[in-house]
Amino acid sequence: MTYAVAALVDIDDFMVSEQARGRSWAHHQLRHADRAVRAAAGGRPGATCHSRPPEEWLVMLTGDDPEALRSEASALAEDVRARIVRETAWTATVSLGSPSAGPDDAERDARRVNDYKLVLGGDRVIDAAPGARAAARPLDEPPVRIERELTRRVRAGDGDGAAGLLASWVDRCARDGDPRTLRNWLIGQLLFVADVANRARLADGSTDWVVTCARLPIEDIVTVGDIHERSYLHMWLRETLGRLMPEPPRRDVLALAEAYLAEHYTDPGLRLATVAEAVSASPFYISHLFAEVRRTTFLRYLTGLRLRHARRLLSTSALPVDVIATHAGYPSAKALRSAFSRHVGCSPTEYRRACFRPGA
Repeated sequence: MTYAVAALVDIDDFMVSEQARGRSWAHHQLRHADRAVRAAAGGRPGATCHSRPPEEWLVMLTGDDPEALRSEASALAEDVRARIVRETAWTATVSLGSPSAGPDDAERDARRVNDYKLVLGGDRVIDAAPGARAAARPLDEPPVRIERELTRRVRAGDGDGAAGLLASWVDRCARDGDPRTLRNWLIGQLLFVADVANRARLADGSTDWVVTCARLPIEDIVTVGDIHERSYLHMWLRETLGRLMPEPPRRDVLALAEAYLAEHYTDPGLRLATVAEAVSASPFYISHLFAEVRRTTFLRYLTGLRLRHARRLLSTSALPVDVIATHAGYPSAKALRSAFSRHVGCSPTEYRRACFRPGA
């Protein structure tokens, strides 16, 4: 009986590197990778090599001794990985199926094995041999829940923040689940985002899933099943959430943050995280808005509010400096003096001498 073993060669992070460095660069690298794979396969009798665009190759080994085939396939896999690292700017994952009765079965098994790249990561040989690929214990629910924070970011229109949160969650869950379980969890999170992002409700208050699912087409959900590269999954999440979520109400979020600061800047314990939670946005997104729209940082904006209030009290009242510090949101007179020195260029006392206008 003739057996076949398939070795599926898959370039790591191809889509991300092509997007970052350009199609011309990627195609140049692919030519080098193609030569490397064919050179490794060409030195083995009976081996055939077929490219699977854009970044895969299927090497098929046939013979009548399944154990010898398995050993030959393992040697081929290591040779291919070494050549690609040496001759391109990439690394590669080689997935080995079990000895099968024919080439079609062998390829299907290699692709099933390659699916584990999603949870194991790249730059390795993934072998279907018993014990070589540890089967993860199925879990009923993810090891960490992010729905509360995800809701905040979605309602604030922070698409990048929501995608980043989901990407980090995927990385964490990949350590504990198998590919199928991880995808099921992710589909659940995507449906959750679609529900939160779409405010449409039926008369009884339940979610209008007809409208909600129109924003997350079935084609997008099916696509998750074809992704076995975590870096591409991260990129896909950013693109999908960009379509799923409405354009971020940037100025509305910034206006809410500024209003909250105007009301609470006298609290010495006020922090960026406090403001972000109050306006249902991520700290990163709030910082981004202050930098892009106001051309300043969150801390400088807060300091400006506090010093403006301190200057007004210094120039119109006889309150001691330590009391003014408390009124302006500083924990001590020392902290106020330090801020004055850095941003005003003098001490509070010197400022009072120069600007004091009783009753103003």
